[in-house]
Amino acid sequence: MSKPISTDSQLAALKLESGQKERFIPIKGKERLFVRLRPIKNGFSKTWVYRYTFAAKQRKYIIGDYPDIGLAGVGDIWQELNSLVAQGVDLNEHKKQKAKQQKRESENKFSLVCDKWADTQNWSANTTIRRQRDLEIFKAWFADTPISQISTDDIIELLKDIEDKYRQRDNPELPSDKASRCRGRLISLFSWATLHGYCKTNPAEPIANAKSSHVLKQVKYGHRPALVKPDEFSRLLADIFKDTTMQPDTRHNMLLLAYTGVRNGDIREMKWADIDLEAGKWELTPKKSGSSSDIRMIEKMTVPLSRQVIAILQERQKFTGGKKYVFAKDNQTGLISENATNTALKRMGYQDRHCSHGFRAAAKTILMSELDYNDMITEMVLGHKVKGGDNPYLRGDLYKRRCELMQTWADYIDDLAAGKDTAKYKGIYRENPAEVFKVLLQMLGRDELIRLLS
Repeated sequence: MSKPISTDSQLAALKLESGQKERFIPIKGKERLFVRLRPIKNGFSKTWVYRYTFAAKQRKYIIGDYPDIGLAGVGDIWQELNSLVAQGVDLNEHKKQKAKQQKRESENKFSLVCDKWADTQNWSANTTIRRQRDLEIFKAWFADTPISQISTDDIIELLKDIEDKYRQRDNPELPSDKASRCRGRLISLFSWATLHGYCKTNPAEPIANAKSSHVLKQVKYGHRPALVKPDEFSRLLADIFKDTTMQPDTRHNMLLLAYTGVRNGDIREMKWADIDLEAGKWELTPKKSGSSSDIRMIEKMTVPLSRQVIAILQERQKFTGGKKYVFAKDNQTGLISENATNTALKRMGYQDRHCSHGFRAAAKTILMSELDYNDMITEMVLGHKVKGGDNPYLRGDLYKRRCELMQTWADYIDDLAAGKDTAKYKGIYRENPAEVFKVLLQMLGRDELIRLLS
């Protein structure tokens, strides 16, 4: 057994004897601690080794090399190892688990987990760009914080900060719905992270279970402008048809808004794969399906295509027939701008009088007030959930009725824009009272209808 050493000078002077392959020198006053010497290419290495017994077997624990760890530094480590051994810990297994934990924590950084979650989302190209803006906000806030260390309060603090920073364009005193939308994304992100073992518990769960108003201020937007009187709407339509400066894609976008009553976001992301021109229908999942707003959007929607809409889509095929989207563009988003129609309406002099969303309001109002279509079928045109609308026994009849409605509406729009007499459309639906009674029965149910009539 070599003589114990106790100073750095003694450590520095240690050497291997000729022919020795390994040598252990004990450290004075530190039981079980040794410095091990081994030959290397340009001399020999000096490594700190701690010997201990676990499960009745002698084991060695490698601390590190000298002089990376000096005599003073190894003393602190030696005390820690003594404490662990006294607790019955296997030092080598402890080291492995600690390394795994460090690896988990390095992979557990919020920014990395956030990106992994984003990779699982089946977003369109345009949606991905918008979502990434939100994710950059999250990552700037939490950065490399281990996601398992993020609390409910931390998430609420982030949402409050977003609420304070993002205000309504037309009324900066009020918050926009940015924080509310980010709330939903954070709930989804943390739910996924918990499911995949990045979090032991889900800190976003209390936020998901609470009403949005318990976390954030209720968002209220002003009424979006819409021309819903036939004479005003007819002038707007005439201006659209005679405008010679409007780009073809903007004109087509705006006309589809008028003819279909579908949201602008859904028209912008209309895919050729979802359209059957021969059958005259468009299958889509509305962007606001499952919305948390007061009006619930249906999950899947079939839009009957009028002759006018089919003609527009056939024209669009000349521009984008070989691409994924009907309104594909060679720009950052790959789609026509979401502000294209509103910008055109503003240029035409309709700012604060009509907007892209206003075509839905116009369709709903005029279909009911002028053409006398009932509330149920007009709600279905807008993609809103209605009682009886998803009844499999009624779906066929309702779709047939919607096909008739969409063609009638398109013909009405054309006549209105051309300044023709539209009296023939007035009460077109009311002339068949049996149909009205049938729809009321479908909407309300037998008992409720009897109660109202009694």
